[in-house]
Amino acid sequence: MNKTNNAPALQERITQLESNIRHFEKIHAIFSEVWQLTSTDDVIDFFLTEILALTEADQGTIFLFAPEQQQSAKTLFRKGESPQQTLDSYLNNILAGWVSSNRRILFTENLPETFGAENLPAKYKNVHSALSIPLLLGEKLIGVINLVSYRTESPFNTHTLPVMKALATHCARYIHNTSLQEKMFTEAARLRYALQRKFDYQGVIGHSVKMKQIFSLMERVIPTDARVLIEGESGTGKERIARVLHFNGPRKDGPFVTVDCGALPATLLESELFGYVKGAFTGANRDRKGLFAEAHGGTLFLDEIGNMPMEMQAKLLRAIQEGEIRPIGANETRKISVRIIAATSLKLREAVEKGEFRQDLYFRLNVINLQLPLLRDRREDIALLAQHFLERSGERYNKKIKGFSPKCIRHLENHRWPGNIRELEHAVERAVVLSRGEYLTPEDFDALTYGENAAENLLFQPRPLHTALNEFKALFLQRVLQHTSGKQTAAADILEIQRTYLNRLMRDLDIR
Repeated sequence: MNKTNNAPALQERITQLESNIRHFEKIHAIFSEVWQLTSTDDVIDFFLTEILALTEADQGTIFLFAPEQQQSAKTLFRKGESPQQTLDSYLNNILAGWVSSNRRILFTENLPETFGAENLPAKYKNVHSALSIPLLLGEKLIGVINLVSYRTESPFNTHTLPVMKALATHCARYIHNTSLQEKMFTEAARLRYALQRKFDYQGVIGHSVKMKQIFSLMERVIPTDARVLIEGESGTGKERIARVLHFNGPRKDGPFVTVDCGALPATLLESELFGYVKGAFTGANRDRKGLFAEAHGGTLFLDEIGNMPMEMQAKLLRAIQEGEIRPIGANETRKISVRIIAATSLKLREAVEKGEFRQDLYFRLNVINLQLPLLRDRREDIALLAQHFLERSGERYNKKIKGFSPKCIRHLENHRWPGNIRELEHAVERAVVLSRGEYLTPEDFDALTYGENAAENLLFQPRPLHTALNEFKALFLQRVLQHTSGKQTAAADILEIQRTYLNRLMRDLDIR
């Protein structure tokens, strides 16, 4: 008789055990997968998806208490359910507040009775039951799991509670561990950036062997005011190096004055450098101080010195040797104290051997020689430079772009960059302006697909006509100047225009 009466109870116990076994098998499967995740967001998404499937709740939230005492929540819906979010900030807060105060699981099938009808807006009338489980890390409450159901027959029962309690304990631990891991990687990235800044002189960036050699030489030159000759192709950063040498050196409080030696004919360049007195020539109706005088006490940067006309080279040599200048039309010389930094994209020694540049002036300028490498010869710096230009362009255009895809970095590193750093800077800027994604991809740099012909292919990208015409003019003039080895008089003859007009075009189009 007793055995017959105990049969239903025994069967119920067996059913409960079988349900628990299924639940714990599911938990084991969850733990077998979650360890592969390394992002806090991914862990939260994964646990929340599995919890909704396990409990058959209609909406669920993992609601975390952030260190700065602000709450953050991630809400998911069961597949096929209405996207209307009942489990909103208000309901999340009152559920989390109850758990925080009572430090235990909350299960209710009557929200108005639990929290007071006057505290619950009408929008929550469809919520039949709610379950809130604390996320405990030892004794510390780091958040709660909130679940709600709209069905009259609640999916939450006495079998669900112990399973969810066990799952919540591990969920809290995984969220905490991945959060620590993310902080560790963030700190590692910060330290890497700090290390990179060691090799960053005011935007002259690099950690390649070639750039470390340049930086090592610069560190020894900076404390002096020795003359420096910087050689390198167009776009390698010669003027930026010159500015670093000046603004970190003993003359940093003095002026930094620049002049493009190839942009002016000899007569104009002479008056530009040395100045003139009133009445020295027609139109000289007042005294004018030259660039040498303006640079007194500081640095005069002679850009593209290799293009300086031969007749001017002798006058420059005398000014350097004697430390004095004579303005055009003046009867007396004037003492000047100027540090000379010169730069050229030509091979100046070859120009000396061909008789196109004075040997004595070359030796005067070439006290310290800095040979800047091509960008394609320092490929390990490309990602670093690209990130620098991305941050600068993102700030300039207010674009929130997180970085580059791995394929994009490889794409950039495989390009030959005939325009060197300047080409990379402009390519990143263009990609930032046109991109619509969070990360830049190879498709954002379509013009680079064609290697050396990148500039020509870029001409056919859709944009305003006046922009395209200016870019074509710049490209065409650069090709002609390359053909004449930078000789502007020869380039003007080929183009059948006056050299003064060529100079104006070069200034307008920013061609060096």
